[in-house]
Amino acid sequence: MSNQSPKNISIPSNNPEPSRGQSNNTNKNQNIENGKIINEEKSEDTENENEENESDEIAEEENEKNEENEKEKEESVSLRGNQPEKRGKIERLFIYLRTGFVWRPVPKINTTVLCLEITGAIFIIIGLVIIILSNQIKEIEIRYDDKVNCTIGSSCEINFKINETMKKNVFVYYRLKNLYQNHRRYIKSKSNKQLKGEFLTEQDIKDDCDPIILNKDLYEGITSFMSQQNNKTELDPNEVAHPCGLIAKSLFNDTFKLEKKDGGDIHILEEDIAWSIDKKKYKNSPNPEKQWTNVESERFMVWMRPAALPDFRKPWGKIDKDLTKGNYILTIENNYPVKSFDGEKYFILSTVNALGGKNYFLAILYFIVGGISLLAGIMFWFGYKKYNSDTEKTEKKD
Repeated sequence: MSNQSPKNISIPSNNPEPSRGQSNNTNKNQNIENGKIINEEKSEDTENENEENESDEIAEEENEKNEENEKEKEESVSLRGNQPEKRGKIERLFIYLRTGFVWRPVPKINTTVLCLEITGAIFIIIGLVIIILSNQIKEIEIRYDDKVNCTIGSSCEINFKINETMKKNVFVYYRLKNLYQNHRRYIKSKSNKQLKGEFLTEQDIKDDCDPIILNKDLYEGITSFMSQQNNKTELDPNEVAHPCGLIAKSLFNDTFKLEKKDGGDIHILEEDIAWSIDKKKYKNSPNPEKQWTNVESERFMVWMRPAALPDFRKPWGKIDKDLTKGNYILTIENNYPVKSFDGEKYFILSTVNALGGKNYFLAILYFIVGGISLLAGIMFWFGYKKYNSDTEKTEKKD
């Protein structure tokens, strides 16, 4: 047997080496995957950085807002003067120059109740004064529209007696009941320009004076106020009525004459019964012959101020001397009809005081307002003591 050297035998491995082309492809794939991972990591880092930047910005904004709020609070505290002792005179002067003087009173229960009680007491005292002064007024009131001998268009006499001397000045009033002068259409129906003496045409006064525009709208046979007693001048019915309107047409036209049985006639003056502003305003037309009444009469001026209530009195004249005790005769020219509106007519003689004539209605109003004010003060006081006294004590303890 011969000794032969063994030949080199190659044993195949379990993991054969890849070829050169295959190794290159695998490297490329690994690089791509590594690049994707790196890019994803970078994007995550940028997102985190953006979120951190946004949170930082929000935090900065919140800090700025908090600083501004703190500054505003400090300024408001300094302006309101919560601690005036800690500020110097120069600082207080600077704040005063910036804001000006500001007074904001905060009413407390004691001051509120005190104000209500004082106000109520003042109103009640004024009401008492009005009643006392009204009781000192001497007044005589006579109704005459219900007298049998006092029919419309006739003259009648009424006898009456004065038991106590009435000191001058004594005012003569007429009183009407159930006449509503406060109606909207009634108040509107007049021409202020015409009452000031201007000459106006039918078109000028049509809107203001409707429905009383022409003389024929007043009543038939209207005459001029300047015509003589025995020679009445009739006005043209188609001419403009001067004055026009419903207020003027309804002018109170009863007349009164007063005399004492053993002392003769008593002159009733038509002076100082109208407002001074009305005396300056009311003027007659440039052609007074064409007027049906005297616009410059103070009795007309008094009537042209409508009353607020359906029961009212208006001054008709004034007597500038004392009316002594005794029997008197009142002569009335009864021209003003009141049956159409169920009205009543009165003749009144009255003295006056510092507040004018007798006025119990005003005194009652003062009593009502004063009583309400006193009652409100008492209610506030008891309500506060019942519902707020405990909370006030706890606040003081805290």
